[in-house]
Amino acid sequence: MVHGALALLLAASLLSARAIAEEAARWVLGSEHLRVLYWPEDDELARLARDVGEQSVTRLRGLLDAEPPTRIEVFIVRSQREFEELTGSRSTSWVIGRALLGRRRVVVKPMGEQRLPKLLAHELAHIMLDVRMAAAADKVPRWLHEGIAQYAAGQWSEADARVIADAALSDELLALDDLDAAFGGNYEQVALAYAQSHTLVMYLASLRPAVGLGPLLDQLARGRDVRTALGRAYGIPAPRIEKDWLEHTRTAYLPSVLPVPSELIVGGAFVVAFALAVIVVRWRSARIRRRMEEEERLRELLGRMHVSGDQTHPRGDEAQPPGGAGVR
Repeated sequence: MVHGALALLLAASLLSARAIAEEAARWVLGSEHLRVLYWPEDDELARLARDVGEQSVTRLRGLLDAEPPTRIEVFIVRSQREFEELTGSRSTSWVIGRALLGRRRVVVKPMGEQRLPKLLAHELAHIMLDVRMAAAADKVPRWLHEGIAQYAAGQWSEADARVIADAALSDELLALDDLDAAFGGNYEQVALAYAQSHTLVMYLASLRPAVGLGPLLDQLARGRDVRTALGRAYGIPAPRIEKDWLEHTRTAYLPSVLPVPSELIVGGAFVVAFALAVIVVRWRSARIRRRMEEEERLRELLGRMHVSGDQTHPRGDEAQPPGGAGVR
């Protein structure tokens, strides 16, 4: 047992020494609220993380009425192994960012410069919300955490709108009390939970634009449950808020995001083509008929003129010889 304990202690010491060595080998960029740690090959990405991260913290300070911590660490890692070591948990390869709330740390994998700003804003929102709520952080429901993070990062997409539209058409939108549980469901349920949480936060922010989500967070910080907090924060009973939000969600996205089925497009094209063909054929038929009628009238007119000419101007072979009647 003693040898086993010593072996474990030695292994832990080696891991700690390696972590310290890696920490020293990383490059560091600092700003007022961030400390970005990265490898030399990610220098440009790190500078972007520092700049957009600082902007996100400033925006979140106003949105959440929260003072940021002295320093938030942002790690840009090289590998899945490093990601798991810094986050302290196993994760699937498609997870590319994670916020460690208690440690005030964000860990991200290398990615395109267009993708980093929104991902970093999302993870920083989780940390800033945790700071804002302090001892009452566990009172914040999952849907509010994720909704605020997506709202702050501007992560709404056409894919989210389609998820909402499909659920609305099939009458499968999640009720307020079902949102948190859906985050533990299958892929479709998780996607719907994220999308609806985003719409709910947007809807709540629109109820009192001047103060945003602050009143709701204040009520939750006082220990009130979500429904009571909603009613007190916005002066509207929670069932009414839920009903109006779901109704808005059902109707807001259907006209603009549901694609027209390809069969309908093809069928419509055939209908239009057939209608045009009928119009062209009828136009040509009418034109031919008018021409035939005109030709018929012309023939009748010429015929009448021909008869009139025979009576006044006899043809030469039928004329009388000059000098009167010729008698043999």
